[in-house]
Amino acid sequence: MERSDIPMSRVKSGKQSNNEMRRNLFITLAGIWVSIGLHAQQPLTHTQHGQLRTVVNPAASLMHMGGEVSVIGRRQWVGIDGAPTVFWGSGHMGFDGIGATAGLNIRHESLAVEKLTEASAFFAKSVRISEHEYLGLSLNAGFSYLDGRFSQLDPMDPAFREDVRETDALVGFGVMLYRPERYYVGLSLPRLMFGNLGLTGDSRYEFTNIYHLTAGALFPLGIDFQFRPSLLVTYSESLRPQAEASAMFFVKEVFGVGVNLRTYGEVAGMAQFNFSGFGLGYSYQFNPGSKTLDRRISNTTHEIGLSYRIGRAVGLL
Repeated sequence: MERSDIPMSRVKSGKQSNNEMRRNLFITLAGIWVSIGLHAQQPLTHTQHGQLRTVVNPAASLMHMGGEVSVIGRRQWVGIDGAPTVFWGSGHMGFDGIGATAGLNIRHESLAVEKLTEASAFFAKSVRISEHEYLGLSLNAGFSYLDGRFSQLDPMDPAFREDVRETDALVGFGVMLYRPERYYVGLSLPRLMFGNLGLTGDSRYEFTNIYHLTAGALFPLGIDFQFRPSLLVTYSESLRPQAEASAMFFVKEVFGVGVNLRTYGEVAGMAQFNFSGFGLGYSYQFNPGSKTLDRRISNTTHEIGLSYRIGRAVGLL
């Protein structure tokens, strides 16, 4: 792929040439999408799972009974239009009298001409099983909507002639064993599609079920320092299993720096800043074993997370 120092929008080579360039770009993106989709694409997960856990497992909301609102944005393959972009949003409120929470999780994912939107409401309840340990259970229900504008790729190709717009219902669950301010271990299935259960009609698109295993802990290092390791393992039948581990060091529970490592070679530097109930996180991820496509398109990924917690923060920073 050759670099052009002239922005595509400024190239004055005629309408037909621009259309051909756009079509070639879409075909290139479609090729990337097909190759990573059919040859075991990695799950699109976020590196800040040790800080923003509810979007992965709604039962984690029980660790912040006061309530929390969070949003995460992740952009891969920086420098190319149509590259994978994912947004997660989560919000919940607590009912301390009954040890329960209720909230909403939203996810929007785009890749080339595909856009996938999911929304689900959840309810979680905790049960005290010892002096310090709790067991949390969550149930969620919602829908997934796929908008695939495949006709934009090449209208002359029968394989890309028709667009796909499909909706499917989903249910999910989460379970988490935790000790506030010390550790947690959780398992979740946030997306179990009705279509995969045979409860809806035939679909041209296969919505996949995704499983998450999460774990984390917080270790004090003297009075002013803390160490927080975390783990996320993701599995789906159509994707390669993925494991990632993060390690964060905090100063007075306010500022933290760390690193994230994934099983397929990605490395991320991470930073976290907590102040007055707000949390701001950033990560810069890359794969040192892969080469850039050209001088403009790299394998880097940027991720930003923002959260606000109501009341006293109890759950692992």
